[in-house]
Amino acid sequence: MRIRKFFLSAAPYLIIVFLCFASRLPQLLSPHLIMDEDECVVGLMAKHLMEGSHVAVFFYGQSYGFTLVESGIIAIFSFFNGLNDHSVKLAMLTLWTLGIIFFYKTCKEIIFTNNKLAAWLITLMFIFLPAWAVWSMKARGGYLTAFPLSAILLWYLLSDYKKSFLGYSLTGILLAVIAYSQPLWLPGLLPFLFYCWYHEGHKLYSFKAFTIGNLSTIGIFTLLQRHTANYWSPKVFDIHMPGIFDLPSLLYDHLNAYYYLTDVYASPIIVKIYSGVFIILIISILIIAVRFVFTDFMNNFLFICAATSVAFTLGYCLFLNDHAPRYLLPLTGFTLIALAILLNTINKQQLIKAIIIPFIVVGAFGMITFKDFVFNLTTEKQLMSCITWLNKEHIKYVFADDVPTQWQLIFYSQETVICRGDDLKDRVPRYIDEVNAAYRQDPGKTAVVDPTNDLFDMEPDNLLMVDKYYIVVNPDTELLKGMEFKLQ
Repeated sequence: MRIRKFFLSAAPYLIIVFLCFASRLPQLLSPHLIMDEDECVVGLMAKHLMEGSHVAVFFYGQSYGFTLVESGIIAIFSFFNGLNDHSVKLAMLTLWTLGIIFFYKTCKEIIFTNNKLAAWLITLMFIFLPAWAVWSMKARGGYLTAFPLSAILLWYLLSDYKKSFLGYSLTGILLAVIAYSQPLWLPGLLPFLFYCWYHEGHKLYSFKAFTIGNLSTIGIFTLLQRHTANYWSPKVFDIHMPGIFDLPSLLYDHLNAYYYLTDVYASPIIVKIYSGVFIILIISILIIAVRFVFTDFMNNFLFICAATSVAFTLGYCLFLNDHAPRYLLPLTGFTLIALAILLNTINKQQLIKAIIIPFIVVGAFGMITFKDFVFNLTTEKQLMSCITWLNKEHIKYVFADDVPTQWQLIFYSQETVICRGDDLKDRVPRYIDEVNAAYRQDPGKTAVVDPTNDLFDMEPDNLLMVDKYYIVVNPDTELLKGMEFKLQ
């Protein structure tokens, strides 16, 4: 009897795990599956962690982007499955699934306390959300640490558990970890922090406890930053207002999810339809919240806070320097929390079904289209052909001015090929030193590798082509300088 009861209580969570993984199979089984440069860096961090050669707290070459959680879980998956792209992807999907589980717990235990079906439906809507199709499996140094931690924090803030001094301290700790992982989640969390503090009686001891936990964690991270390289520190935000004109297209491109960094690709019609309707949903939530502010504020206080988190998340996009759709990743989770709170006030089962089920159906079909998602110039099969050729020719040290190729060669070869880029500074300085030393000792044991047509256009005499990769063995100094490699 106890076993049966346990399985009944665990069944919803097991189904969630199954659906999270099954919905990503079109991508995992696609011939287009390949990791980008940042994913390769996190994979290498996991490799070095497993070997005990280096334990990095932050993303290589940065004093921000808390990545130890991601590299740690990749190391666990790699221990059982080997270090490869599937281990990286499945490890990240596990972190994302943890966030979905706590999203479900928030909906079931706090919002839809008398409507378990509604909690299920809105969780399914999240699982099949195209905006997270690719990013639910992408190791990018903090995003998939911030997402589950934010879901856990949100569940705790909205729960009916009496918040103790320790609880508020842990809240401060969690918020600091999220901030050092990916601070984009902070604006959306602030209204819920205020709601919790107000709802719990805005006691002074809660603020003290939160401050102690938060500042002590910030202090630890600050000390760690002093011993961390800061090679890469781009300026993401700026005090200007042109972003208001870019926001509609940024939001649309984010929801489509057919993008890579600042490059946006054509998306299938079914995903475009989903994105358009979801934008209408966001606008509707914001309009309804404004109406409640003036008509029934206190009875809809939680919904207003949730809508404010959506507005705050959209707000920071006004100050973005680049058209980078990934910066809106926190938006959908806060939007669905706001939607859940709003639907709970309606409490009409048929209306709830009519709103959510079309999103689930269209989203599920949209997820299938991501089997054709392509962002890289080459496939993993072509990359491995290049690595096999280099290993066969006993060429370990490579010059690659194409950044993705540089890190893909290192990761997918598991460091049997060491690459450097065109600059004398990079995320892992020893790679540059090793390639430079090898070139000085014997240029014939080095090569230039490029998947673009740079080498082809320069027409060197010893140009080879291995499965879409242009290769020049024993490159001369003039060729390297022509490709803008800095050689000291």
